[in-house]
Amino acid sequence: MSIRKRASKKAKSGHVYEVFITYKENGITQHYSKRGFTTKKEAEEHEILMKAEIQSSGKLRKESKKTFDEVYNEFLQIGCDKYQYNTIRNTINMYLQKAIGHYQIAALDYPLLQKYFNSIADGGIAKNKNIKKAINRVLNYAITVGYISSNPVSLVTVKGIEMANNKEKVISLEDFSRIISELEAKGDYKHKCYAVALQIGLYTGLRVSEVLALDKADIDFLNNMIYVNKKLNYQGLTKKEFYVTHEMKSKSSNAYIPLADPLKDVLMKWFETNPYEKAICDIDGYYLNPNVFGTDVRIITRKLGIYFHYHMLRHTFATMLVTNKVDIKVTQELMRHSSFNTTIHYILI
Repeated sequence: MSIRKRASKKAKSGHVYEVFITYKENGITQHYSKRGFTTKKEAEEHEILMKAEIQSSGKLRKESKKTFDEVYNEFLQIGCDKYQYNTIRNTINMYLQKAIGHYQIAALDYPLLQKYFNSIADGGIAKNKNIKKAINRVLNYAITVGYISSNPVSLVTVKGIEMANNKEKVISLEDFSRIISELEAKGDYKHKCYAVALQIGLYTGLRVSEVLALDKADIDFLNNMIYVNKKLNYQGLTKKEFYVTHEMKSKSSNAYIPLADPLKDVLMKWFETNPYEKAICDIDGYYLNPNVFGTDVRIITRKLGIYFHYHMLRHTFATMLVTNKVDIKVTQELMRHSSFNTTIHYILI
């Protein structure tokens, strides 16, 4: 018999069921057992799954005892080369580790994951969808290396709140000028640096990780061009560990883009103050922490009563181009989008 009834003091019925299977792997007799099923039907369903796996692959996967955190860290080292490092690291660190990081990877079944997503349903829908994508990548990696046999996250339903409407994706030039004036009025190196970083974002549409990775050598004042060829990796690292990588989001992300006259004036003046080779850095010459940068700027904008986050500058840049009758294909090139549809998504007029 492959289904056995076992006495159990913990079970209300006084017993549980155990699945016990004997099979051969490469001619060698192997034994598999798992107990704790409260009903015989549950045990029989598990037995069917295990026998089907034996018939399909000739062996049974041995469930890993590694935690989600451990598998995630392994994924970062081995399996995330085709994904954006900052995106994955940010999603995992901020939203997942405290919630499910301590669970064994094999214990992450549908009920547990659905319960977790139900608990965050009052958050933003976009954020929650990104969390699901992040879990999916890690669990797919776990399948690839044999830690688990299936990925239950595909069964999960994600709910959330639409956090912003289209008007909140762009900022008016009047409000932007107020933010810059407030930062510059502080008079110190840090806030002047923040003001310059924001103006680069407005006049180029660069992502924050690209702006903060710029060197002075990337700015060609003679030919009025900016060479974009790297981004800053920072998530999960200390300030002294931040580094730039030439692995961009897409092939089209690597490009020369025009240096607008107003931005040229800002940068030439700023480089007289900034003594370092980095275009944007703190007073000690270290790369800025994008999270601290964002928080500090948010304190200013809230004081001014302006809704703002850095990525709005990318939407604003695209919208300004089209408003000023720049051809949509040229706009796509300046935004460095590989997809025309992505550019359309950014334009709000």
